Amino acid sequence: MAQHYVLDTNIVTGILKKDARVVSRLRQALAANAMIALSPVVFYEVKRGLLKKDAHKQMGFFEKLANTFQWDDLQRPDWDSAAQIWAAATRVGHSPSSDADLLIATHARRLNAVVVTDNERHFARLGVQIENWLA
Repeated sequence: MAQHYVLDTNIVTGILKKDARVVSRLRQALAANAMIALSPVVFYEVKRGLLKKDAHKQMGFFEKLANTFQWDDLQRPDWDSAAQIWAAATRVGHSPSSDADLLIATHARRLNAVVVTDNERHFARLGVQIENWLA
């Protein structure tokens, strides 16, 4: 069975900036028929950043890239799961770094996917497998 990945915002940014490490790993994954999912949270974070910078050329590239990845909306059980994880973590003093990271991890958990990120510590306690394509 092919590997499933959910890319974090910093990895999509690496693709847009044509970082050789990220592009190489993405090509390897695609050659192995990996499923690459685009989290709605990551789509939002990347798009708002490009709009803020008025980066038309990168926006065009991002739109094409986004269309090549699997789109999968967050479902109500994802929101329930994220709320439960947040509550359990904060009760023991381990607040997730951000709601965005928690939602990305919850999405990846449902898809049984690896989170690809350069912010490994943000996802370390969220119950997901992590790969860093920038390491």
